[in-house]
Amino acid sequence: KKLKVLLNEAHELFPLAKGISVLSECPVGLIGDDINSVAKQASQELDLPVIPCNCEGFRGVSQSLGHHISNDTIRDHIIGTREFKEPIGPYDIALIGEYNIGGDAWSTKPLLEECGFNVKSVWTGDGELEKIAATHQVRLNVIHCYRSMNYMCKVMEEKYGIPWIELNFFGPSKIKASLRKLAELFDDSIKEKVEAVIAKYDSQMQAVIEEYRPRLEGKKVMLYVGGLRPRHNIGAYEDLGVGCVGSRYEVPHSGEHQP
Repeated sequence: KKLKVLLNEAHELFPLAKGISVLSECPVGLIGDDINSVAKQASQELDLPVIPCNCEGFRGVSQSLGHHISNDTIRDHIIGTREFKEPIGPYDIALIGEYNIGGDAWSTKPLLEECGFNVKSVWTGDGELEKIAATHQVRLNVIHCYRSMNYMCKVMEEKYGIPWIELNFFGPSKIKASLRKLAELFDDSIKEKVEAVIAKYDSQMQAVIEEYRPRLEGKKVMLYVGGLRPRHNIGAYEDLGVGCVGSRYEVPHSGEHQP
């Protein structure tokens, strides 16, 4: 009863919201409240997506099962429930596993669009519910942060036939290699645009390297950062002449500590 009241209040307070998510935390799991039935009823009454996620305490080892459950929630309640307003084009892609933690999406998305790609949706940093829901229409899923969203891309590949590719947009060398790898999946027009964009920014990236590399050359680092970012960041350190002697994840699966 309380949840139903809260959902009505939330809808009144935020009338422009495209949907409401209900995330069950530990007390809800202990009490056994049925958030699914309430969310379903409220969705009909409010004429708004009300999405339940049964993920008490970020279940599993290192929260890993919690991520999986959240992905399943997107799969079951969101994907395929909307369509893009514009006709689908040959260069329509989705940027998957981009959480915009440090403003990453605000750099990566414009870069891809400058290369001629049309980034239709971003998962999930700076993302929009309606665009995430229509992702099943894109031509290609581009994974920026591996593993956390590989599962969802496989789901979309199996259900909607959308291919996917893993890329890395950290550090000049990895950015250039990723753009060229992506361009290989498209036509000569895209390949030419990618090379033009690389040439445009190459001198700027080289200027940064020349400023910092003399002070960092030969130093060593041990990376211990959130999620799967260690293996993404290593190339950026190497561009600056820094060697990586080891890495560790904050939320690893068994066997993913890399010496």
